[in-house]
Amino acid sequence: MDIARGWSWVEDELPAQHRLFHSTRLPFVPLTTLDARGRPWSSLVGASDGHLGFIKSPSEKELQMTLDIWDGDPIVDNIRSQSGEDILIAGLGIEFPTRRRNKFAGSVERYNWKDGKLKLLLEVNQALGNCPKYITVRQFEPRPNRHPTVQYKVLDLDPSSRLPEELCPFIHNRDGVFLGSVYIAPEKDASRFPSHAGMNHRAGRPGFVRVRKDGRTVVLPDYSGNRMMQSLGNIAITRLASMTFVDYDTGDILYLAGKATNLFGDEAHVIMPRSRMITVLEVTGYIFVKDVLPVRTKRGSNPEPSPYSPPILYLAEEKPPTDVNLDNLDILVSSIEVHTPDLATFHFIARRPFTIIPGQSAIIDLTPFVGKDTYRHMAHDGQEASLNDDHIRTWTISSAHSGPTSSFAITMREKPGGAITPKLLGIARAIQQQNPALLEDTKPLGLQVSLVGVQGDFVLPSIPGKLLFVAGGIGITPFLSMLSHLSSNPPASNGQSWDIFMIVSSREPEVMLDLIEKA
Repeated sequence: MDIARGWSWVEDELPAQHRLFHSTRLPFVPLTTLDARGRPWSSLVGASDGHLGFIKSPSEKELQMTLDIWDGDPIVDNIRSQSGEDILIAGLGIEFPTRRRNKFAGSVERYNWKDGKLKLLLEVNQALGNCPKYITVRQFEPRPNRHPTVQYKVLDLDPSSRLPEELCPFIHNRDGVFLGSVYIAPEKDASRFPSHAGMNHRAGRPGFVRVRKDGRTVVLPDYSGNRMMQSLGNIAITRLASMTFVDYDTGDILYLAGKATNLFGDEAHVIMPRSRMITVLEVTGYIFVKDVLPVRTKRGSNPEPSPYSPPILYLAEEKPPTDVNLDNLDILVSSIEVHTPDLATFHFIARRPFTIIPGQSAIIDLTPFVGKDTYRHMAHDGQEASLNDDHIRTWTISSAHSGPTSSFAITMREKPGGAITPKLLGIARAIQQQNPALLEDTKPLGLQVSLVGVQGDFVLPSIPGKLLFVAGGIGITPFLSMLSHLSSNPPASNGQSWDIFMIVSSREPEVMLDLIEKA
């Protein structure tokens, strides 16, 4: 979709289906409002009993909300601080059981705050159906009997301070975040592109949002979306954002607000390797409220993760000690052993030595083999993960080496429908059919890729003893490396030795036994 034309997808009034959706399908709604300093905050509002129907739509331009405001939510103070001005507001209707979501934005025309209830009349000037593809499906049930407790409320975080220790794992355990933003128009642009607030929902696997070691900087990776760039555009201009995280089992809510920046390419890679783009939030204020959400995960139901969510990307500073970052070391396929039509061992050589512990894995960037993807918004069933595919794969190393090495081997099986292994095994089969002698020395073919690093803590123990190896099919590869290491490094003279029992389940016992014997 052309980004310029994409803006025309935003309607200036609520379609009939949006009006019905907001007024009949939502147990709560996230809203973005601004505080006295102009920072956006992402609130969660609804009825205290968790039931639907707290929103009405008197006309195509209006939403009317009757809200029970729970302790700690910043919306009332924010609206009061904007009195006498245009009170910008934005929201997102999101129905978790169906992944439907519709956005709206505009201003607060009237409000009334009395006896714990906030009545809002919103004039809507933006409405848009939104991309559902990363949302985790959830079933909710009301939880009217709850005891909200404001655990922390720090609206001005000192630059030398950090979030409380327990809030970092709270963020790392979430699979979604409500992202608030704002665009403040320069006077010369105000008539054509007026100021507005924004509300969005970003999701992935639990832990897709990371917290830096300073304990106050939050990193949100960007995934392939609808290319409207509304949140990213707001952040690029105004450099402010909010993030709100919810535990749907306990009802705890964490509100964050602060300074935000979008980073692309190399700037993003320095902080989060393998990312294409990230949004970095430097927290300047936070609120943490326990047992507050009026709905919870329905008992007996299980969340259904989205098939579109890519693997988690970790920060450069939080790599496990067993990881070795090799900065995309060039490696060349030196030879190939074809065991069966869909199983082969690829041997690689590198231009400098590095260390491998038996059992570790190689992280390989195969973009030179398959090329860079062009943008796609959606994918066919079964191919959802391909939208954010960076062509980086992790395979267990099946060879073993004593000390630094500049060569290693990977034994892999073709995955039907995969993006990588069919191409690799296809190359091996083509060479076998057309010029089998080349399999022994494939260096002239120039099959070069990049070794991103070596990782893994499922490694051979350092002290000899009894071990049980259990593997299914190609899952034997870490044990091939371990067995190869043991066979080439005899036990020490102090009498210590290895006693290993191995169980392998396979449809191809002869092939697996041959691999084990070679190891």
